[in-house]
Amino acid sequence: MATIRKHGMSARAYTVDATSACALTSMGLMLLSSALRLIYYVQKPLLIGELLLHLVLPLAAATAFICAVVFWGHISALPTAVGVLLGVIFFALKAKDFAPLHQTLCTILYLGVAVLYTLTVLGILPTKKLLYPLFGLPLLYHILVEDTQYYFFADPPVPFFEWLPEMSVLCIMAGLLCVSLALEKAVSLNQG
Repeated sequence: MATIRKHGMSARAYTVDATSACALTSMGLMLLSSALRLIYYVQKPLLIGELLLHLVLPLAAATAFICAVVFWGHISALPTAVGVLLGVIFFALKAKDFAPLHQTLCTILYLGVAVLYTLTVLGILPTKKLLYPLFGLPLLYHILVEDTQYYFFADPPVPFFEWLPEMSVLCIMAGLLCVSLALEKAVSLNQG
C-alpha cells in the first residue's frame, strides 16, 4: 500500500493493489472486452471514423486503464481515471445515434461517471460507495432490461456473434464495478 506523504497524495486518496482479486477481475474483464471488440470489428468493413470509435478508442481506454492499475495503482488510483475518461468519451460518441433525449441523459450520466470517479480516487469524495450504484445499476439495467429486449427475447433471434459488442460493454461496466471494489484508502506515514 502506498504512503501518502511520500507521494504527496491527499489523506483520503485511493490506491489499487493490482494483485487483489477485484483488481485482477477488473483487468481481466477489460481484456475480455477488448478481445470481444477485436473479434467482432476486425471482420467488419469499417470507415476510419468507425474504426477509431468502435475499436481504437475502447482498446486505448482498456490499455490505459490496465497499465494504470499495474504500474501506478499502488501509488495512486488517479491514473486509472485516464482510462475511465477515454471510456466515457467512447460511450458519449457512441450515444450520438440515440434519440435526442436518450443521448442527452446518457451523456450526462457519462460525464457524471468521469467526475464522480475522479473525485473519488482523488479522495475529495469521502467514500467509494457511490461508485457501486454508479457502475452496478447501469450494468443491471443493461442485463435485465435492454439485453432482455434486444438479445435474449428478440424476435427474430439475434445471432450470437452480434451480441459481442454488447458483451464488450457489459465487461467494461463490470470491470469498473470491480475496480471500485478494489479501491483502498492510501495509508499515511502518520498511520503507520
